[in-house]
Amino acid sequence: MSKSIFTNIKIKGIAGVVPKDKVVNLEAHAHLTEVEKKKAIKLTGVHEYRKASPEVCASDLCQHASEILFEHLNISPSTIDAILFVSQTPDYRLPSTSCLLQHKLSCHSNTLAFDMNLGCSGFIYGLYTACSFLQGAGLNRILLLCGDTQTKLCHSEDKNVSFILGDAGTATIIDIEKNASDIKMELMTDGSRYNKLMVPAGGFRNPSTVHTRMIKKQSDGGIRSQEHISMDGMEIFNFSVTDVVNSIRNFMNDENIDEHKTDYLILHQANKFMTDKIARKLKFSSDKVPYSLNVFGNTSCASIPITIAHHFSQHKISGKKNCLLSGFGVGLSWGVIHIILDNIVCPSIGEFS
Repeated sequence: MSKSIFTNIKIKGIAGVVPKDKVVNLEAHAHLTEVEKKKAIKLTGVHEYRKASPEVCASDLCQHASEILFEHLNISPSTIDAILFVSQTPDYRLPSTSCLLQHKLSCHSNTLAFDMNLGCSGFIYGLYTACSFLQGAGLNRILLLCGDTQTKLCHSEDKNVSFILGDAGTATIIDIEKNASDIKMELMTDGSRYNKLMVPAGGFRNPSTVHTRMIKKQSDGGIRSQEHISMDGMEIFNFSVTDVVNSIRNFMNDENIDEHKTDYLILHQANKFMTDKIARKLKFSSDKVPYSLNVFGNTSCASIPITIAHHFSQHKISGKKNCLLSGFGVGLSWGVIHIILDNIVCPSIGEFS
């Protein structure tokens, strides 16, 4: 287990951007009956989500989110020391998308830039990496970008994922700041279960062929090719409500974190049934568990930051908020963070067309 405490580091602001095109679940998905749609909405909590057009990439959404955040924080791109781009839908196989964003955002050529291939736990791992660089590498300001256009990896008739996965991009500014509250983190990985959530083909282990691109009904009833997302829903659910819950509970016990003194439990937006189950097991009241999946769906690595930006901007939240964050999923990987969000700047969620 990778457990760390970071000092003198503060999140200054978080901005989120979603595609303008909205998919309303009750109106879309012609392959489902109205009864099936209503049942799925009740179970997942996803009433609608955003879908990027073919020419829009995660980097476009993250770039727009960055520009919004720069403006609201009144900072110059030249002050960014490092760009971390977390995504499973990069622009190209190579080069790293972060290199393109360094140029598009007009950051200095001395800017460190690299990509991280992570999904649902991506913000947790990205924040850990950002804090490590700030704590140990002499950097002062990091731009953490988390975004995915995962609807491009879903077949429209795959009942397992097409109803819940949405596209989004986020930008988070993390600075060195003396006397900032400690940030405590713990990260975990279990690669033995890698195949419970994956795209089986299209990489170098299983290259793309006519056969891997063939769309057909799979053994789990989903309609997709081997180059679309495949998810073992029951295994992911069991992992989330056992391994993840146990990790959060142990973390809280080790760090003497009291749920009654915690303002928010902010979870990866997998689906409402799963998230509600986790919150109940941890004895958090529903008013302490904010959601964004009802309007944006499950946005992969962007789900935690976009939930913070959406909730804080909507409710005009200010002051110090004692928060527990947890992201979990593909890998399988997961993590827990205890952080005090202190007057962070959260502009309203932007749209990109």
